[in-house]
Amino acid sequence: MLLNHTMDQIVTAIHELDRQRCIQELRAIRRPRLDFTDEFLEPLSLDQLRHILLAACIQARRHEPMNDSAA
Repeated sequence: MLLNHTMDQIVTAIHELDRQRCIQELRAIRRPRLDFTDEFLEPLSLDQLRHILLAACIQARRHEPMNDSAA
């Protein structure tokens, strides 16, 4: 999962994700609870999905503090 990395690594990893993997990572985030339907996600561009995933990762890191001081 992306959350185990520094923010720089997360941004780089998200940039390299394809559409399917981006959706998988988005659905894997536990907190905050996200509930996106296929109907919502389907029309979004890959850039929009990446943006939502990055925002979700930022929020998830706030809910689950990491031992990573570079975050």
